[in-house]
Amino acid sequence: MKEPIIAGIDAGSSSVKTVIARVNDDKLEVIGIGESESEGIIKGIVVNIEAAANAIEKSVNQAEHMAGIQASDVIATIGGEHIKGKNSKGVIGVNNKNKEVTSLEIERVLESAKNILMPQDREIIETIEQEYSLDEQDEIKNPIGMSGTRLETRVHIITGLKYVSDNLKRTLNKMGFSGKDFIVNVRGSAEAVLTKDEKDLGVVVFDIGHSTTSLMVFLEGTVWHTAVIPIGSYHITNDISKGLRITIPAAEKLKCDYGYAFIDMIGEREIIEVPTASGKFKTIPKITLTEIIQPRVEEILHLCGKELAKMKYIDSLSAGMVFTGGGALLPGLTDLAKAYQTAVKGSIPISARIGVPDQIAGIRDIANNPAYSSVIGILMMSLDEATLMNIQSGKKFSDKKFKFKNPFSKNPFTEFFK
Repeated sequence: MKEPIIAGIDAGSSSVKTVIARVNDDKLEVIGIGESESEGIIKGIVVNIEAAANAIEKSVNQAEHMAGIQASDVIATIGGEHIKGKNSKGVIGVNNKNKEVTSLEIERVLESAKNILMPQDREIIETIEQEYSLDEQDEIKNPIGMSGTRLETRVHIITGLKYVSDNLKRTLNKMGFSGKDFIVNVRGSAEAVLTKDEKDLGVVVFDIGHSTTSLMVFLEGTVWHTAVIPIGSYHITNDISKGLRITIPAAEKLKCDYGYAFIDMIGEREIIEVPTASGKFKTIPKITLTEIIQPRVEEILHLCGKELAKMKYIDSLSAGMVFTGGGALLPGLTDLAKAYQTAVKGSIPISARIGVPDQIAGIRDIANNPAYSSVIGILMMSLDEATLMNIQSGKKFSDKKFKFKNPFSKNPFTEFFK
């Protein structure tokens, strides 16, 4: 029997990442990766279907070439500032003959919980179970098989704009993919980088992308809050460009080569070279670069902290904070986060770490790269049928068929605070 093959796409604002993996003993073995420069996608939203399809094609081609396998369908992330989370409740009577909770009662009570008021231009992307109550018994994780008369559930519902998912689906359709299986990017990232203990104790994951920063709070093992902040790593690059009067590409390279988030960790005598518009170089203290970077990172922390404070979650995050996404590659990020937490709260810093998708086999280049957390995470979720049943469609992911091919043949298919 052939080992199952799955493929995922993360189409972000700066790049499109594709990962093809083999399922081996319920674990992922990455056999192909591809990454292309993003086109036609702004702030995680497709604004030009033709351009976005071309960018996705390049990324998929690279992954297929490496894997020697042609993907006939994919799982894809969806993200952007339009993504919102909301907690909801549902309740039904258990009215079957034996007063026993079955999968039918679970389906009915979840439908009851999904009956929320929202604008006509929004849709439910995912419904995540939190807990159940049966008569007088609370905090039940799985009530199937139990007896009772009144079943209640608490869920976390993630919604998004319909036109965003419609345009992403149309883009994938142009590639010959169904475009029916979407998972919110920060949900995938959380799956890839968080441990079970962290989710149980209480943790927040920050996925710092190109144009946005997404956050997701886990308490008692499940999701309780989702939000998106409209600032990402590009804003840091733009600040460097304006502050030093250099081009965006030069600013991005400077950030990647010498960027640091926390001034306290920089030696005052360190000197770096900066390209000028004339093509020559000038020297500046490295601390000058950090003086540009740190305020923007603090703004991201501040806005994320305000989001957490609104929901009064900060004191519940015993496992602290986990940073991931491409923006988490910035050195000094966790040091600044802990120092900032102390400054605004006057308490002992909660823990902070960088989350990477290291629970995979195969190609190791991406195992320590937080930029791949989201796409790896959605593939990990595809291994968990119970999780996939919560996707809006209410159906399992369809069985994906893959064709082995000559990797050199022509491919047919033409990104706590105050």
